[in-house]
Amino acid sequence: MKRLLLLVLIAAGGLLAAMVVRASSLTAPAPLATDDAGPAITLDSAAAATRLAGAIRFPTVSLRSGGPIDTAAFLGLHRYLEASFPLVHAQLTREFVTDLSLVYTWTGADPTAAPVVLMGHMDVVPVPEPSRNQWTHDPFSGDIADGFVWGRGTLDDKTTVLSILEAVEGLLREGYRPPRTVYLTFGHDEEVGGRFGARPIVETLVARGVKPALVLDEGGFMAAGLMPGLSGRSAIVGIAEKGYLSLRLTARADGGHSSMPPARTAVGALSRAIARLEAEPFPSSLDGPTRGMVEAMAPFAPFGRKLLMANLWLTGPFVAKGLAANPLGGALMHTTTAPTMLSAGIKDNVLPPEAEAVVNFRIRPGETIASVTERVKRVVADTLISIVPTDSAVTDPSPVSDISSPAYQLIATTIRRMVPGEDPPVIPYLVMGGTDAKYWGPHSDRVFRFLPVPLGDGDRERVHGVNERVAFRDYSAAVGFFTRLLRGIDRL
Repeated sequence: MKRLLLLVLIAAGGLLAAMVVRASSLTAPAPLATDDAGPAITLDSAAAATRLAGAIRFPTVSLRSGGPIDTAAFLGLHRYLEASFPLVHAQLTREFVTDLSLVYTWTGADPTAAPVVLMGHMDVVPVPEPSRNQWTHDPFSGDIADGFVWGRGTLDDKTTVLSILEAVEGLLREGYRPPRTVYLTFGHDEEVGGRFGARPIVETLVARGVKPALVLDEGGFMAAGLMPGLSGRSAIVGIAEKGYLSLRLTARADGGHSSMPPARTAVGALSRAIARLEAEPFPSSLDGPTRGMVEAMAPFAPFGRKLLMANLWLTGPFVAKGLAANPLGGALMHTTTAPTMLSAGIKDNVLPPEAEAVVNFRIRPGETIASVTERVKRVVADTLISIVPTDSAVTDPSPVSDISSPAYQLIATTIRRMVPGEDPPVIPYLVMGGTDAKYWGPHSDRVFRFLPVPLGDGDRERVHGVNERVAFRDYSAAVGFFTRLLRGIDRL
């Protein structure tokens, strides 16, 4: 017995030693040299902020996919961009796709080299009337105050559109010509799925034989407190995004007078169906992009966390349990279930013959629209209820892009040079929302997502929220990011 115990202790000690060695071997990337891929352009930050503010004043709101569009607002923004960036419009070719989306072609020195695609979107989400009086500045004022540009779109996503154009305008002013062709693609309906903007743009370019060396859209960001155990600011870059599906559950039963209800009512059946879906969440798994995220975080974590993160072959269940302790971590590991809409009844003493709910699912890689739909039908298992997709855009999870590619390395290096005096960790992750980049997924494994604006305290809540704004210095950092990125595309 003592011999067995000794052998167990020796084995345990050897295992722990191996884990420590593995954790100790993980080191953060070496600091970047002071010389970089080239200086950012000379930028008048106040003038650039003024140009961004002007774009905010066009209420390019997306209400719903295929719904009414303020065409005049988009056309006005097009004219404004033309006036604000004269060199871009003189030297690049501009095309209109489905009338309201824009594609600019900047022909490179070697037009046969694989091109670069920089994406952004011109539309914004609406401002709910009940929250309008909570804004310090009107959401479409484009006010400049206290070192910020205020208004809807300053973070999502006119900042991307304008900062790309500022970078290109500045490079053109200096006589720069890219070594390969660059496409600037700006959709008009990203906030409602991109079906009439980004999708036809991608289809058009693919039909022309475009095979990008790099695609970059919004999606990740830089901020403090992004990940447990990471001190200071870090940056997360989307290498894939979840799929999107909304299912309409319709319960049908006999209507009539509420004084004589049948054994099963439409409202009751629908309520039980939703309760079942919430009681049986999709299974969690620490695989795919989320596992890669944890492994990428390990070199930057305190040693105790590093020990766990570096040995997922053994500690995976414990790390997964820790992630699942908060909604963000849990959502990274499974397909989420979110009832979002309910409707039934016209009067308190009338039994409705129908009751409807919409349940939204964000699908993790490894599952599909078909597998999610099948599971929902199995869990609900009620003959009174029909289950069909809504007319919202539905997409499977995107493929996972290659973080060993020169494209990812260029993005990561450029991020690390964004803020003077900082060298933030760059972490790949799974985007839980949707972006226009998803339409490139079937055509390239070099599709990445990052909003190059260093976010401050409370800024994440401002996206789609109240008092959306961007600081002058952070907007300038975004312009510098795209300038350096474009200077470095010879390395792809």
